[in-house]
Amino acid sequence: MSGELYGGRYAGRRVLVTGHTGFLGSWAVRWLSVLGAQVAGYSRGQRAAETPADPGLRAFAGDIADAGCLSAALAAFRPEIVLHLAGSTVVAAGFRDPAATFRSNVAGTTAMLDAATRQPSVRCVVVMGTPAVTHLGDDLQLGPYPASKLAVEACVAAYAHVRTQQEAGRAEPLRIGLARPGVMIGGDWAEGRLLADVVRAIRDGQPVTLGAPGAVRPWQHVLDGVSGALALAARLEAGPAPRRRYDFGCVGHGAGVSVENVVGGFLAAYGVPGWPVRTAGGGAGDRVELGFAAAQADLGWRPVWDLSRALTACAAWYQAAQAGPGALAATTDDQITAYAADAGHAWADAGEPATT
Repeated sequence: MSGELYGGRYAGRRVLVTGHTGFLGSWAVRWLSVLGAQVAGYSRGQRAAETPADPGLRAFAGDIADAGCLSAALAAFRPEIVLHLAGSTVVAAGFRDPAATFRSNVAGTTAMLDAATRQPSVRCVVVMGTPAVTHLGDDLQLGPYPASKLAVEACVAAYAHVRTQQEAGRAEPLRIGLARPGVMIGGDWAEGRLLADVVRAIRDGQPVTLGAPGAVRPWQHVLDGVSGALALAARLEAGPAPRRRYDFGCVGHGAGVSVENVVGGFLAAYGVPGWPVRTAGGGAGDRVELGFAAAQADLGWRPVWDLSRALTACAAWYQAAQAGPGALAATTDDQITAYAADAGHAWADAGEPATT
């Protein structure tokens, strides 16, 4: 079923994924392979020991902000589609080192868009955004991570501008889109990831510590986020989309749920419902919501797994990680297959993501 999604648009296509060793990228390259794409990855980091190896992948090593290295990789692989998933995503790290966050997110996006604009083979680029981006108030106070992502949106707007494309001398304009998923959960071990921190606490025999138990986020499985980026890229590869920025949220699926309740649901799915949880922060916490009306109207996309199903999949993935690389790779692939089958039904009801 997975190969039939997106109207077969990815079969035989050359797709470059930046940040392919990271959270979203590691899931994206495996799914793209199932979809029949020729996949290459670009990343400076090594694959995490507890992340499945990428099957049949051509890998380029380099810093995302290294314009020369990026240009060489694009010239060598000649991708038709670029999924820009690289960047700094840890909010706390942004406060510790704002310059590194801006270099990764802003300079990295600029280098990638510039290289893609000058590479004739590239037809479209999808840049991953975040619901953390809102706007700057008159007090001009914003955390480094959301500030960097706000700047990323400005970069997309600048490179998508018709005059920028004309000055680059392209035969046809590069189609650039920005995809904003919700707060994704799934197989990942990065610092500051909610469920990864929970699993590490369980492994160490320690209580789970929550800094903002009342915070509400638009939770969704990572495959919902990846599927949104794939839906937008498939549409852009076929022709211009009605909008450049799309929200791929989860209203009605994972919305309105606090950190504390997400952790409680995960502990139950993981098989340790009575595990101790303590609070290191106070207050009710803030609330972030994200819809998907435009994505459904223009692309036929909607979220597939509700929060309960997502947490069950997450628990199975982290449990498989303890059984070894083979079990983890099999679980990852099984979840992609299951999600794709469910997506086929869900999107048929919504209208299959537009590709023509």
